[in-house]
Amino acid sequence: MVSFSAWLASIRNRCDEWGLRRSLYWYLMNRLAKLGIRLHYVRVGSDMRGILGEEMPDVPVGYETRVVGLAKLLPFVDVVQDLDREFLEAAFARGDTCTANFYNGDLVGYSFSTRARARATKQLDVLVPEGFRYGYKSWTHADHRRHQLARMRGFVRRRDLKPPHEERSISYIETHNYPSLLHSYRHPRERSLAMGFCGWLTLFGRQFPYNSRHAKWVGFEMVRKGDDGQRQYVR
Repeated sequence: MVSFSAWLASIRNRCDEWGLRRSLYWYLMNRLAKLGIRLHYVRVGSDMRGILGEEMPDVPVGYETRVVGLAKLLPFVDVVQDLDREFLEAAFARGDTCTANFYNGDLVGYSFSTRARARATKQLDVLVPEGFRYGYKSWTHADHRRHQLARMRGFVRRRDLKPPHEERSISYIETHNYPSLLHSYRHPRERSLAMGFCGWLTLFGRQFPYNSRHAKWVGFEMVRKGDDGQRQYVR
């Protein structure tokens, strides 16, 4: 059990890093998450770096980043956070891609992307609109954060996979995930655009998704597994 002094110190540290308002919101949303309420921003990427060109991120010596397949990830199943064999086999079977960071042979970061419907939780899926590439399940080991590993994964993915310029990236991120939201400065033309919210409410073990009007407008929705995903969009 965390002592009161340690809890107070963590509040001070977060206030120093994020400010009072964000710190209070972070604690509120963490409490709500324990009650089964989750809220996320839906973000559409600018995807200008692949067109304008970009420099390789400055990552410390010792890290290796590359696009990997199923065989490379299987040794880390049930060892690394949120990696299980069923998920990996399903992801690669539908053509998803994974970009990963390694340090001394250990997997310390990964990100997946897909153009197809994908799993959000064991009960919910995400509908990916046509013409979009959905980035999901992005993770960096706590001991290796603040080394630009996520940016390096994005750089390697764009360099090696060369996604078409007419395609847009789309993703969702928890509204209180400040370690990811408060990244370093980016030119306005490179910043992602907020396109509403999505999330879910858990009642008696059952997850009920919700999606804001703007998220639905762009075609991005969280749905239950039984939803066939058929939508009709009016031009």
